[in-house]
Amino acid sequence: MQGIFTISLDFELHWGVFDKRDRQAREACYKNTLRIVPDMLGLFSKYDVHVTWATVGSLFAANQQEWEEFSPAIEPDYAVERYSAYKWVRQHGMSSNYQWAHFAPEEVGMILKYPGQELATHTFSHYYCLEQQREQMAFDADLKAAVKAARKFNAPMNSLVFPRNQFNPEYLKICYDNGIKTVRSNPAGWFWSPVTEGGAGFLRRVFRTADAYIQVGNVRTSYPLSSIKVTPGEPLQLPASRFLRPWSPKSELANKLRLRRSCQEIRIAAMRKEVYHLWWHPENFGDYPEQNLKSLEVLLQQYKKCKEKYGMTSWNMGEYDKYLCGNNGSKGVKQTGKVQA
Repeated sequence: MQGIFTISLDFELHWGVFDKRDRQAREACYKNTLRIVPDMLGLFSKYDVHVTWATVGSLFAANQQEWEEFSPAIEPDYAVERYSAYKWVRQHGMSSNYQWAHFAPEEVGMILKYPGQELATHTFSHYYCLEQQREQMAFDADLKAAVKAARKFNAPMNSLVFPRNQFNPEYLKICYDNGIKTVRSNPAGWFWSPVTEGGAGFLRRVFRTADAYIQVGNVRTSYPLSSIKVTPGEPLQLPASRFLRPWSPKSELANKLRLRRSCQEIRIAAMRKEVYHLWWHPENFGDYPEQNLKSLEVLLQQYKKCKEKYGMTSWNMGEYDKYLCGNNGSKGVKQTGKVQA
């Protein structure tokens, strides 16, 4: 089996930070993000890279009226009220002046027109799966709302990324029961273990930042395909390898170190015939879009070299289920519960 290069994107706009940031202050970023979606799709097509676009279901709506039609019957009742997207909307509204912050049906539809691109779910409301809340059926209702919204594009939601990386194993069965076959789990290393919003302390943030530029500990970023376990009634868990930090005007050296580290990791994964799973938010490119697109192309060029030299291939998240769990009849699953490559 050859090495596999996977990209998953957390497509959110303001739904990803409504509890943290002012939307007006992010106007340029969000508008730039929407503008460069076609550019990103063009690059992925140029280098034949398959990508999962884990998209907040609210972005599927064209306006607030349609959003309300898609919204779940049961809302989460978080102990911290500001985490609720629905309470935020009732307080702040979503007038037509803020379409760029909340809705992106044209860009969502565009994703489906490119080969190898998977439209997936980032939950409907950017649901926080580790935060304390009192409605036991709210997560199930949220996923059903995401599936309902996706019918507008005739797109099944087969893969999921947990918002804020709040991976919660207690929710895996609910995911599977709603048609989710693959989920992204967190990178290796204690500083990437799932935590609540207030649980990421200073030291954890320092290690996460440092890890983007230099080796921190003995954590490996790629992994063999055979390490992906198959559990009946649960989706496959695909660990992330690396968060692609955006270009920064503060230090060209840091930018070079960051790209060099990721390029090295892609090459090592290809040589070892392992999986390398890169992720980021499209919004991370919004502040300096041209520079970030150039950085992305450097990484895609590295993948192309590894494809030509080592036979590396590219899968989106949904293709792991398609090719590894027997759904296309070409592969099978060992009785041990591990994927047979």
